[in-house]
Amino acid sequence: MGRGKKQQRPAIGMPTRVLAAPVAGGWAQSIAGVACGRPDPAIADAAQAEAVATETVTAIARDRHGRTVEIEWEPLPGGARAGHVREGGLR
Repeated sequence: MGRGKKQQRPAIGMPTRVLAAPVAGGWAQSIAGVACGRPDPAIADAAQAEAVATETVTAIARDRHGRTVEIEWEPLPGGARAGHVREGGLR
C-alpha cells in the first residue's frame, strides 16, 4: 500500500510583520518570514515606503497563500514604521 502524495508547503512563509526603515540610499523593507529588501532610492518618504511594503505583503499573502491580509502601521523611533499583518475579510 503506497503513501499519498505529500502536500507541498509554499516556498516562502506567510508574512506576519513588516518593517519599513529609512537607510542610506533610500528606504528598505524587511518582511518577517520572507525576506529583506534592498534600499530603494525611488522611495522618498514613510508614506511611500508603507505603500510599497503593503503591496508586497498583500501580493505574497494572496499569490502564495491564498489569503487576504490587512496591515496596521505604527511609527517607530528614527522614522521607521512597523506593520502588523492580520488576516483580512474577503473582498
